[in-house]
Amino acid sequence: MPVKKRPLTDDRIILRPLNERDDVLLYEAVRESLDELIPWLEFCHPNYSIKETHIWLKSRDKEWKAGTAYDFAIIDAGSGALIGVGGLNHIIGEFKMANLGYWVRKTYMGKGIAVATVLLLARFGFEELELNRIEIMADVDNKKSQRVAEKSGAKREGIMRRRLFIHGQVRDTVMFSLVPET
Repeated sequence: MPVKKRPLTDDRIILRPLNERDDVLLYEAVRESLDELIPWLEFCHPNYSIKETHIWLKSRDKEWKAGTAYDFAIIDAGSGALIGVGGLNHIIGEFKMANLGYWVRKTYMGKGIAVATVLLLARFGFEELELNRIEIMADVDNKKSQRVAEKSGAKREGIMRRRLFIHGQVRDTVMFSLVPET
């Protein structure tokens, strides 16, 4: 059953399904935050271009319709600024599980935005997608992302050896999980 595209909010932030009109604002947010994102995200590199933004955004609708990824722009509810991206991806339907990812632009880091994003995405995953498990993978050296997972209530399960491949390097990650309250 297709999942209806609709915004999610906690009144502080709005998670709005991404669309191709987000291209310039998303590109600007990534460019502002490159130094913070490059170590952790494969798509980020010094020459990141608007063309790469276009290509990625173009695939969002197809992935949503296929039920393989649900990506949202993180919007500041007060100013309307695009302040990051969060989503559920790597969805394994037969096991009702998914990966949860997020990043917040540099000028909004350290303000609880990522934690709020995780909580909204988890609720969406459990209530609308009927997931049984959501995983958050954070590079072993990405202490900020690990703190976000912990503050959101995710449980640390352990180290996944050689789990990520970022900029030509195989990386270990810390696995966190969220499960619905019973």
